[in-house]
Amino acid sequence: MKCSRREFVSGASAFALGARRLFAAPPGWKPPKKPNLVLGVISDTHMRTMPTSGRIDREWSDKYLVKALTHFRDENVDAVIHCGDFAHLGQVEEMQAHADAWNRAFPNNRAPAGHEVVKLFVVGNHELRGSTYGGKGMFVRRLYPDPEERARHVLASDMAGNWQRSWGEKYESVWHKEVKGFHFFGMQWGEDGAAMADLVDGTMGCEPPRPFFVLRHDYPPSTLLARMKRHPNAVGFFGHLHYSIANWRKVFLAGGMPWFQVPSLHAHGYPGLREEDPWLTKLKIEGMEAAGSVRARQGMVVRIYDDMMVVERREFGEGGSLGADWVMPFGKYDPHPFSLEEQKKKIGAPQFRAGAKLEVFLDRIDKINKIEDASSRNPVNPVQEDSASLRLCVKIPLADGNPDSRVYAYEVVVVGEGQKLHKVVYAVGCNMGIGHEPNGGVTELAIPESDLPSGNALAFSVCPITSLGTRGKPLSAKWTSRL
Repeated sequence: MKCSRREFVSGASAFALGARRLFAAPPGWKPPKKPNLVLGVISDTHMRTMPTSGRIDREWSDKYLVKALTHFRDENVDAVIHCGDFAHLGQVEEMQAHADAWNRAFPNNRAPAGHEVVKLFVVGNHELRGSTYGGKGMFVRRLYPDPEERARHVLASDMAGNWQRSWGEKYESVWHKEVKGFHFFGMQWGEDGAAMADLVDGTMGCEPPRPFFVLRHDYPPSTLLARMKRHPNAVGFFGHLHYSIANWRKVFLAGGMPWFQVPSLHAHGYPGLREEDPWLTKLKIEGMEAAGSVRARQGMVVRIYDDMMVVERREFGEGGSLGADWVMPFGKYDPHPFSLEEQKKKIGAPQFRAGAKLEVFLDRIDKINKIEDASSRNPVNPVQEDSASLRLCVKIPLADGNPDSRVYAYEVVVVGEGQKLHKVVYAVGCNMGIGHEPNGGVTELAIPESDLPSGNALAFSVCPITSLGTRGKPLSAKWTSRL
């Protein structure tokens, strides 16, 4: 149903969100009543067949998918969103393994309470091109050298038919579904954004200003974003990037609407901090993640109320919450009590526990350098020379003294004779569920002797930081060389 611009704008303005759009719940916050809609949200499961047998690889199995679906079932979800990259090698068997796991969790697409659990699925690049990955498809070609047989195992050979056989529903390049009065629009990987925008425009018309949802695999294209500016009540979800949602910055505005980055359920280690984040400008962060961290497997439970949307962040490997819920109020507020600035005041900063101490010690790494015999130039019988490398190790206790503010990284400052060294390191297990950090959450940073400031007496200071950049009180320690 078409409507005039005046009708459209007057309806949309009732939904308009504040400038920040994403807010965090204060400590102890609970919604006032049951939600109108509950969603389970995952992406990038990347189930994989073994290139030698065609069976599901036990290292790339459905173990964590089953954990996630079981959690969603226990939360009595109304629908499950999957933002694509089901099948790592684009194989029929990989997609069917997802369907088998789904049928165990939701037999006949039903929750234990009896209601239908709606599938809100879009495919990613791995469904459509995964069979060509690995050196021009060497994995799949090796497994199925005969082209006709190979085609029977490749999803993209007959995506519509294979989708129907696995999921019992029609495959469409763009689609629309309604769940308990809420509208969802899905767009398969590689499709032009204009088709999705046409479907949204033609479906929503002058619908009441209630939030509706747009789903795709990767970052939304400009053709879609340009058209979505006329729908301020839209909310987007996409996957593909594998960034961790323990980082509070994994939501942004594009095309006038909020987009949530859905994390990978397959093991990943991308904390997702950016060098342009204000507190990372001194020096780049050390590594992808602190040594010893377990690879996180993450997803969301989203609850929709009359006046707000609440995102619960979960880890499905070892289990547990990733931190305070994200809350996005509906309505116009300036400023809103859950604004980023106000929330920083409520949450404050991560703190070390009373009595916590840094441990600084010298570590010697013995090694043997192989030096080629200059006379014989014979690499088979090199001359061996013993040598050693020295480094200072800093053991940082978990900064969980303020339970409402989760530490994400530590800034380490080392001061010597007129010199200063800055390092930033992820808190060990920062992407795992709270209480499931490995090694009790103790983070180690090893600094090579060659990087240290000069002088025999060094002063260390370690400051805990959240992914929003709030900073706690530092711990200090001194180290004196005995050499």
